[in-house]
Amino acid sequence: MEIQAIIIDDEQHCIDTLTWQINKYTKEVRVVAAFSSPKEAIVYLESNAIDLVFLDIEMPEMNGFDFLAQVQNIQFEVIFATAYDEFAIKAFHASAIDYLLKPIHKDLLISSIAKVRKKKQPKILPEQMNILYGALNAKEPVKERIAVPTQEGLHFVRVNEILYCISNSNYTFIYLDGGKQLLVSKTLKEIEAMLPVQSFLRIHHSHLINFKKIEKYIRGDGGYVIMDDKKSLSVSRSRKEALLSKF
Repeated sequence: MEIQAIIIDDEQHCIDTLTWQINKYTKEVRVVAAFSSPKEAIVYLESNAIDLVFLDIEMPEMNGFDFLAQVQNIQFEVIFATAYDEFAIKAFHASAIDYLLKPIHKDLLISSIAKVRKKKQPKILPEQMNILYGALNAKEPVKERIAVPTQEGLHFVRVNEILYCISNSNYTFIYLDGGKQLLVSKTLKEIEAMLPVQSFLRIHHSHLINFKKIEKYIRGDGGYVIMDDKKSLSVSRSRKEALLSKF
């Protein structure tokens, strides 16, 4: 039996990679559509019946949980594609909602598809979502430091000293109070997953900021922010609303 699926992820390279993996390693799943905008996916689902959604969690326009809250009468299975850390993964186990941890391993993808195929009721239940919300929000420790790999080894960075992070292909520049900067061998997406959403926000494909360190926001198409060190960083149009909502 063919499983018709869609992918929702704000990162095009994640969509491309997952589509390639599905086509290569599974026979029964057919990706019929992919969306970088959850809002466009909601419109699509209003007139198209599908069996499975591969859903990213952290997206600027609308996160994965808000997306599910806006879908009327969910009749499809959901596999979260997430960069959450090990603590949060326990929450997915508790809720019995399946997930794939990025970067996605082909064996785990095959296993998740097998679970979907065996399920008699292809939908997630409100009780499962309630368990997941509660487990993710309860007792999660606030990180004071993160460990990031540099050329010299692991560098332990105080989270509250980070001003902003700028993508440099598969590397990231982390800018700190006092004019310090680090070149880290992690992508911006990976750094974003390590930092608390209470303080950090992606304002551009290449820019992740500590919004508690903003000095000024200048209006425009997307506008730009001026940080405490006087650095100007552009804000993409799609992420402007998410930034302004923080204030």
